[in-house]
Amino acid sequence: MERFNLCADKWGGLLNALLETQFGGCEIVRWRATAGALIISVAFATQTNAADQWGGSAALSSDYLVRGISRTSGQAALQLEFHYSTSSGFLAGGFVSNSKFDSRDREDAELSAFIGYAWNVSEEWRGKVLASHYIYPWNQAGSAYDYDELNFDLSYQGWLHFIVGYSPNTWRLYRDRYQIDLIRVSEKSAEVALQRPLVGKFSLTAGAGYSYLSGPDSGGYAYWSGGAAYDLAPVTLAVSYVDTTASAKPLFYNAVATRQWTGTLLWRF
Repeated sequence: MERFNLCADKWGGLLNALLETQFGGCEIVRWRATAGALIISVAFATQTNAADQWGGSAALSSDYLVRGISRTSGQAALQLEFHYSTSSGFLAGGFVSNSKFDSRDREDAELSAFIGYAWNVSEEWRGKVLASHYIYPWNQAGSAYDYDELNFDLSYQGWLHFIVGYSPNTWRLYRDRYQIDLIRVSEKSAEVALQRPLVGKFSLTAGAGYSYLSGPDSGGYAYWSGGAAYDLAPVTLAVSYVDTTASAKPLFYNAVATRQWTGTLLWRF
């Protein structure tokens, strides 16, 4: 287990960036783990055939939250995502966002690359496996925050998702006798998320999950969120209310979102 010295206010979170491929229409859905669960900040880009294609999205969010943990010290985030998918189910892409784990640090960037495969389990169920790597090249702690993650997503009719994730080398905070350290640990998570159309262009979004992190004084916490999205294709507006259990505080301290509203403006291309 690696350890890194860290000041008492140093903190951060995890990113889970997933793409959903629906065969027969090659529908790409951009999911963001905004604030508490895999909430959809949401982009739908539908093609009339299953040809290979490029796509992406740009988003402005009031806070960059992942599983209830902020990555921007409670500040706004500007993000860009791009991806390539094939009719056979292969997909790959990248993601970039500003980040700041400590309010006293200079602005940093989160860069990630992902590769995966999606397939039809049945007419109503689809599966996807996604492997991602995250780096923070200009963070003052160096590569201490870099990590890898593997996710499996099982979706029902495109609106209900069950996700499990595993990271062998993520990080969390640990308070020893004299200071707070950043330590390298493993993480296991499970989430359920939905986006259900209500009236016209309005959709209901909701999600809940649980994350467990290993290491000294290991522990887990639950997180949840609920909100709504309004689709003005190619632009989507989304708001969500986020909360986490108290057990998240010792793991991430001031990064934890508690009874917090967030808003996102997303443009897909």
